[in-house]
Order: sequence, then structure tokens, then C-alpha cells
Amino acid sequence: MLEPQTRAALTEQLAPPPGYTLSHAVGTTFTLDLATALTVPLSFASRRISRDDGSLGVLDAVRRAADRVDIFAQAGEIGMGRPSDLVAFLEQSIHPVVARQGLFHPKVWFLEYRHLDDSEDLTYRYLCASRNLTNDRSWDVIARFDGAPAATGRRRDAASRIAPLVGLLRALPGLATRPLPPDRVTRLDALADRWRSVDLETPREMRDLTFHVFGLDKRPTLDLRGPRALVISPFVTDGGLRLLRDAVHGPTHLVSRPDSLDQLAPSSLDGSLVTYVLDDAATFPDDTADTVDPGVVAPVAPDAPPRARLSVDRVLSGLHAKVVVVDRHDGAHVLLGSANATEAALQSNVEVMVELTAPAPRFGVGATLEALGALVEPFATDGGASPDPEAEAEHALEIYLRRFAGSRLTMRLHDSDPFEIEVWNESTHETGGDHDLRWHLLSRPDIGGTGLPGPPDAPTRATVDELADVTPFVVLVARDLHGRERRTIVVATLLDDIERRHDAVIARQLTDTAAFIRLLTLLLELSGVALPVADPETPSAGGVFGHVDATSGAGLFEALVRAVGAGHSGLEDVRRLVDYLATLDGQDVLPPGFDALWSSVWAAHEQIASQTGGNR
Repeated sequence: MLEPQTRAALTEQLAPPPGYTLSHAVGTTFTLDLATALTVPLSFASRRISRDDGSLGVLDAVRRAADRVDIFAQAGEIGMGRPSDLVAFLEQSIHPVVARQGLFHPKVWFLEYRHLDDSEDLTYRYLCASRNLTNDRSWDVIARFDGAPAATGRRRDAASRIAPLVGLLRALPGLATRPLPPDRVTRLDALADRWRSVDLETPREMRDLTFHVFGLDKRPTLDLRGPRALVISPFVTDGGLRLLRDAVHGPTHLVSRPDSLDQLAPSSLDGSLVTYVLDDAATFPDDTADTVDPGVVAPVAPDAPPRARLSVDRVLSGLHAKVVVVDRHDGAHVLLGSANATEAALQSNVEVMVELTAPAPRFGVGATLEALGALVEPFATDGGASPDPEAEAEHALEIYLRRFAGSRLTMRLHDSDPFEIEVWNESTHETGGDHDLRWHLLSRPDIGGTGLPGPPDAPTRATVDELADVTPFVVLVARDLHGRERRTIVVATLLDDIERRHDAVIARQLTDTAAFIRLLTLLLELSGVALPVADPETPSAGGVFGHVDATSGAGLFEALVRAVGAGHSGLEDVRRLVDYLATLDGQDVLPPGFDALWSSVWAAHEQIASQTGGNR
């Protein structure tokens, strides 16, 4: 169980096992905020990024992991969270998707790790959760399964069991609203090929393990026969509850949100249904609402009853776990994952659930209710409540915006002074009705227009003074007649990108000499060379190099020399940064004497390269 106040628990599960590094990570989520997505690369950093590293530490971790991370999220449910320039380094990792029917709702991670000393030694991890990649403060569930390439005698059984997950992995590029680059598709196909033979371990005390993927091809049939059941779902509808209860011939215990239970039809609340809600003490106050950008897309369930929906400027809290437990003659069947107890989840959405078979005395309905203990309390309702008109209006706005979120936008960047961009829309959606639509660049709310960008033969044109402000992240804003607004982010295809654009983003973080030194040492950190630790009271930026004075740069020479000696590839990163800073007027962040020092270091680096045939 993921508790509301332990949001870091999900990303901690992403961290490589000791002795391994990330090879490739593929995640799926319904709602996504880009600021939270920045925390994912931190999980794969070669060392723990601390608060002292600040945005530059985050930047370095994101740069190193971005080409090995792919995140697929429902188009129309992507927001920003806290504004940050650093999301520029996620541009190639974020893939909005549209399901063939229903919504894209799974929350899973496919993780492949490579041994630091043996590139052929691969290990795998699969996470199945109910938590989105957002700043939610909700009660969620997560299951983790570690694995390795199947042994010779296990390959057929392992491949059969994992086939539904491999099918999802292969389908992801085809669902993307923006075509993935060919090399990215090739890498994803190769990863899916390797996952075909992965043998995931069945957790201790569990007898069997089955993976269910809904909404792609043939819909799996869940066998929910049994004398009693427990359903935990924040959102529930009469039809969804009926699908889950049809084969249960005894009592069903249902834990949900009060609004969802109140809106059930009275006929659903029969004598065999026992209803509960989270105890008030288990619902933590949302102390983050004031820190969230009002433009953030509210993380709401795709098929939630309108009354249960949240306003657009709040994060999700309270119950969000999805679990079904059915007691049967062969033990307890425990299903957990992304599917709510709704018709949409069970009949049309893309969802993923994992099913575990386990001894009923420890994992059955009674044992699970006992484990929940004081977290839940009985909830009596007569049902039949009407949806909240305000919530229905917000839901209508959400559906309207989602129509345009799958639009295929393209942007062309011209390397001129000032920089010029052309933006066009290749889709044919009609705007208007009771809602207004406008768009703007994520980095520049003043650059945009009404409706959508123009068609390919009449693109919208604009000038941008700073290269760091050019971004393929485009914000769509929908507004209804009563002034309600909702926003989402669309990722445009960027043509003729300028190679130094990301250097400009980095340079904007370098506000003084200390920031430059800190970033330089972070760029070199992979060498593993350590300098003696100096006085901890002295401001430093040494990282694994030990002490480098962040104000004067003292110690920097030793760090660079050791990097040369280690044949450090990070020196190329430093050179790109130094070269870019040299093109800027008034960017005086280099420490005194650095130019001469750097010239000597780079000359030594080049000499070593020539002597070793390029193998630095």
C-alpha cells in the first residue's frame, strides 16, 4: 500500500538493484504532471541527488537518463505542476497516447537494468500500481515483481505468462499521438523482444501469478466466482459493480468514496452489499493545493461519477487504490492495478491488473478487511443521489478539451535573430460551441492564439527572443460560458531543432560562478574519482570529487586533471557548455583563470585521445 505522505515510495521502486544501472525504463500513466516526471530520472542517478544539488543536480540526472526513459500518458491529462525549465530535457521521453476506444489508464513500469561490470548481465523489474505519475496524495497500491531471462526449461511457461504485458509494450508506440522517432521505436521493439523471455518471480507465499491487459485486442475474462468478495475502488458505477458481483454468490464488501456510494442506484445497495469509506483520520489534508500551478490538469478518474470529480487546481487525495479479492476453493484471488469498478474500466479502457492466488487465511476477504482495520469505517447510504451540476460542468469541459488533446501539432524552428517559429495543426477538429479554446507555448503564455494553430498551408508564426523559450510543449486552454477553465499540454513535433537549444536552457540555470562550478562537477561525477573531504562548513560543489570551493573554484584543477587521467567522457559535456557560454554576451560566470585551465585540460584530453585511437 502506498500511503499519501510517502509519495517517494513509487520512485524508490524504480531504483536499480546494487551493482546495476538502468538500461531502459518504460512507464504508463493516465494523468501526468511534468514536474513529477522529473523525479523519475533521479531514481536512476548513479548517486543520490540531494537538496543541496538544487536544479543543476536534477538537470544532470535528467540529461543522463532521458534517452533511456519512455513515459506514455493519456492525451488531455498532461499538466505541468511546478513550472521548471528542466522539463525541456523530457521532450523526447513524453508520449501522449489515445486508446482505440475508451481511455488509456494503466499505471505500470517495465524496467531493465544492466550490470555495471558485465553488459550481458540483465535483470528485470515490473511494477503494477494504481498511482499516477502526479503529485497526488492518495492511498494507492503497488505490486513489484523482479525477474531474469528464463532458464532453458522455463522459457515456454514464462513466455506464455508474460505475453499480455509484452503485447502492451509492443502496442504503445502505435497509440502515440506524435510519431516516435524510428530509432526510439526500434529500441522499444528490441526491449519487447527481450521481455518475451523474462521470467518474473511469483512472490513468496503466492501460488500463482497472472497478468491481465484490457482494451487492446481480445478482452480477458476474469473468473470472479466465489462465496464472497471485497472490492476497493474510489469510483464505482452500478454497471461496473454488477459485472464484478455477478458470479459472487455471497456478501460483497465495497470500500469506496462517499460520493460514489451515494450515487449508486438503490437497487445496487442490496442486502448482500456491505459498504465502507476511508476513516476521516486516514484522509490527509491537501497542503499542496496552493503550490500547484492553476493550469495543472486535475487528476481525475476517467469514468468517475461527476460529483466525485475534483476542481482543476487540486491534486487527488483520499482513496485511489483498486483491489478485488475473491475467496474461492483454491484460495484467495487478489487482483490489483488500475481498473475502477466501472463499466468503462472493465469493458473499454486500456487497463492492467495483476492477479495473485494465495492462501485465503492470510490474503482472503476476511484477512484483508482485518488488515485495513481502522483505516475504513462502515458507511450507510440510500443511494440515488443526483450528480453535482458543478462537477458535471467540469466533466463537460474535460471531455471538450480531450477532443483536441490528440491533435497532431508540428513546429518548425528558424535559426534567425530573433528566432522564428511556425506552428501548424494537422488535425481537423472543429472548435466552438459552448466552449472557447486557445493555445500558447508552455514557456511563453504570450505566444499563442485562439482556437488551434493554423493548418499546414497557413501556419501560425511568431518570434522568440530567447532560444531557451522555444519548446514543443504547447498548452491548450478550454473555457466555458461561465468562466471555468481547464488546461492540458500537447507535445508538438519539432522540426529543424537547433542543437544548442538545450545548452541555452542549461546556461539559463547558471546564474553565478558557484552555479557553474556545481554543474561542472556534476557533469564529471561519473569518473568516481574522490578528493579528500574538506571543511564541511565551507560551501563546496565537489560531489564525488570531494571538496571544490563553490565560490573561488579552488580544487577544480585537481578535479579536471583526475577526469583527464580517467579518460572521462564528461569532458565533452563540459566543452559543449564552455563553448556555448563563450557565445553569450555578458555571461560572466566562469571563475578567474578558468579559460587557461580549461585550454590545458582539453589539450591533454585530446592528446590522450590521439594516442589511444579515440578510446579516451
